[in-house]
Amino acid sequence: METLVFAILMVQLTVIALIDARRSIIPDVCNALLGLTGVAAHWLLGSFDVLRIVTGAVVFGGTFALARAVHFRARGQVGLGLGDVKMAAAAGCWITIASFPLFLAIASLSPLLFVLAMLPVWKGALQKRRVPFGPFLALGLALSWLAEASSVSVLEI
Repeated sequence: METLVFAILMVQLTVIALIDARRSIIPDVCNALLGLTGVAAHWLLGSFDVLRIVTGAVVFGGTFALARAVHFRARGQVGLGLGDVKMAAAAGCWITIASFPLFLAIASLSPLLFVLAMLPVWKGALQKRRVPFGPFLALGLALSWLAEASSVSVLEI
């Protein structure tokens, strides 16, 4: 069952990443489906806990909303879209708060590595570059979910 759930997650994350990479937007319907399927996945896998899921969504989304507000206050411009904030909240429906540091590390370090790799291609002009964050959030969620799934499996042995 875990393989099916992971396949469903990967299809959604691929769609989100492609849309965000092309249009710099994560549609609300994609985030809503991501959150709902996260809840359904927990039900299918026997790990359904309303409090844990709601807490995860609030902590993940709240942290990203706070980062968005702080950046806007400091720079006077939006640096993180609302779609990214909503996607982080939806990710909280899939993984536990214990995985938040891993999710955050992957989601924030992978775009940094991407930008560093693109420096020779972009040849400066970094201030005008916008890098969609959705693909990196997707990577963070996929790897965090896998880490959680494998740690649960190891603990059950």
